Amino acid sequence: MIDPRHRPARPRPEAAPAPAEPDYSDPTMPPPTPRRLASAAVVVWVLLVTCGILFGAGLDRLVFTAGIAGLQVLTVVGYVLHRRPPGPFVVAGAGLVAALGADLVMLYTDPFDPGGLVYVLAGAFGVAVIGQFFRGEAREKLTVSMGAAAYLAVLAAAYSGFIGLLRHPGGQAALWTCVIAAGTAVMTARAIDLTIPKPRINRQVPRGAFGVVIGGMVGTAAAAYAGVLLDGPTPDKAAMGGLVIGLVAVLGDLSAGYSHAGRRIDGDGVAPWPVRHGLGPLLAFATVAPVVYLLSVYYIVRGL
Repeated sequence: MIDPRHRPARPRPEAAPAPAEPDYSDPTMPPPTPRRLASAAVVVWVLLVTCGILFGAGLDRLVFTAGIAGLQVLTVVGYVLHRRPPGPFVVAGAGLVAALGADLVMLYTDPFDPGGLVYVLAGAFGVAVIGQFFRGEAREKLTVSMGAAAYLAVLAAAYSGFIGLLRHPGGQAALWTCVIAAGTAVMTARAIDLTIPKPRINRQVPRGAFGVVIGGMVGTAAAAYAGVLLDGPTPDKAAMGGLVIGLVAVLGDLSAGYSHAGRRIDGDGVAPWPVRHGLGPLLAFATVAPVVYLLSVYYIVRGL
């Protein structure tokens, strides 16, 4: 006789399979849209970099220079891992030499003369030329390696514009305004990609068109509001500068996507996850730094 209190055990439902990693391997197909967790992590990374520059600008100049140097090193290493140029050590060496030399010029020249950056870039290019002689039989892609070295040297040296701006009267308020514009523009563009990732800018670049456009607009508004709060540029000047800076920052961030698309199309595979998602904001601030310096000195600070 069957005990009515006895109930057969119900079969346990099978656990749902973990979502598959997006397939980036086929260069002939567009890459899938990144996961929301990855996109959200990039927004946090942009926020950290923006707050770090804003906070560091109020500290001792040597401390701020050390922070900028850290961003330069991350940019150099990230670019080499991201693009994998021929002769990666030569390319990285040229970038590091340019970064160190530019920081020293901006920090110690007296009287202050940013024109010394020309000699720094020439020295970095010379390091790249000398380094090619030690590559042996791998010099068949000499032009590509030299182009990457020159590009990375300019990119790394550009960060020193933040350091040089602090040596001008009123430069700190101008830097805060411009960095707020750049950071807000990139954060907004990345945040929009979380919800409206399509239509894409390009089928091989997983970035939404709405984020790029809206990011530039929000960066302009953020700069104008910062001009109201800070004892620095007037809101109209801040808004005009913020428009240019926001667009340059968003496009600098977007350039990492095109660079990675070129790597996939060339059949070189994909970059590691942190590099693939984290290099864009670093390129954004590197690209915007000389624009910040020129606009701040000749338009916002001096009012020319």
